[in-house]
Amino acid sequence: MDSQVGVRTVSGSLWRALSALAVPALLMQVVQTIGFLGEVYFVSRLGKVATAAVGLVGELSWLLSTLTTLVTVSTTTLMAQRWGAGDVSGARTVMRAAIAQSVLFGALAFLVWFVRHFVWQSLGADVTVRRTAEVYLLVALLTFPLMNLASGYGAIARGLGDMRTPLFISAAATGMQLGLNAFLTPLWGIAGAAMALAASRLVAVALFVWHFLRHPLTSDTPEVTIRQSDSHRDLLRLGIPAGAQTLLWALASFAFFAMLNRMEEGTAAVAAFTIGLRIESAAFMIALAFAMATQTLVGQNVGAGQWHRAWKGTWQATLWCLVVMIPVCVVLFFGAERLSAHFATDPTTHRYAAAYLRVAALAEPFWALSMTTGAALQGAGDTRTPAFIAILTQWLFVLPLTYAFCLVKGHSPLTAWWLVGASGFLTGVITAVAFVAFGERHGRRLFA
Repeated sequence: MDSQVGVRTVSGSLWRALSALAVPALLMQVVQTIGFLGEVYFVSRLGKVATAAVGLVGELSWLLSTLTTLVTVSTTTLMAQRWGAGDVSGARTVMRAAIAQSVLFGALAFLVWFVRHFVWQSLGADVTVRRTAEVYLLVALLTFPLMNLASGYGAIARGLGDMRTPLFISAAATGMQLGLNAFLTPLWGIAGAAMALAASRLVAVALFVWHFLRHPLTSDTPEVTIRQSDSHRDLLRLGIPAGAQTLLWALASFAFFAMLNRMEEGTAAVAAFTIGLRIESAAFMIALAFAMATQTLVGQNVGAGQWHRAWKGTWQATLWCLVVMIPVCVVLFFGAERLSAHFATDPTTHRYAAAYLRVAALAEPFWALSMTTGAALQGAGDTRTPAFIAILTQWLFVLPLTYAFCLVKGHSPLTAWWLVGASGFLTGVITAVAFVAFGERHGRRLFA
């Protein structure tokens, strides 16, 4: 196998393998977090209405990310398993099918534009916020196929064990977005932020296409086809449950935003939640980086028949994820007031955002536990269990209790923050238990 194609993690030190995967993935998350925070910083200078508008579009984008997850989770898993097994031809076939699905599913996003008024009404957004959000939504939808294609290419690279290429491309795209935000947002308002988003997505796709046109894995098979029936079927078999999980999470968040909007001081609560999520991403990105590394490591080792190595790697990834994350959570907890003050322009938003950060700091280690063990399940080919857990913790816990306490009994958004934090604890514990049960079912292969 050509060493330029990617990295195999099926032998040698697990720590070195995890480091080779997790460090670039973590740096990529740092870069993307800087981009998220930078965007909300520039938009927050326009006021809480603009901040809430970007937050609303962000929630809708999360819903649309179902179309991305349909491809990316299954692509990384299948590419990793084929690469771990040494099946280069199979990896090529999966890659071609993944690119085709990324384009096809990405194009479906624009249909949302025709139901946008229903979406805003469902969210209960203020009329001023709706009007402000429309231009940003239009640009986000028009460029969504570009984002989906870039995500598909990134998933292919991760399955091959190549975390560096997505890192470099993410850095270039984020740099473009921040530079344009600094220049355009003060001039054009939220439309400037939308133009910066579009430019960053275009840069990402252009760089990925340039990279893969020169890639050894595609040098002799440049065509993109939708006729790879077996690969398409395999991608959908794993992708549909993963997409359902994302959809359920997004709809739950969608409903949560709608309930926040219907509370007293709803616009401030939405703006605070948007700010809190962006700042919290400093901890969340660590969990996401280790989850990416875990999925690739487990996928490659399962493909190579190294189940015991996959099991050990999962717990090592979880341990090191917590070691890196907990200091960040300490900063979030004790620095909540100062951190939120940089983004909130009014006292109410500041108070709610600081309270959210303190709760998030306590919950993040459990989210990390859920993400690494959940990624291990996905890497091993089980995408259904995480979807079931999403139903349990979000739809049977957070949403009913938020409705009962905050809308029926009139509690403040602070109660909603604590319910979100409690769901993190539940999700972490349940996912870890599910992974242990998965290990017991495969005990003979794990300890062979």
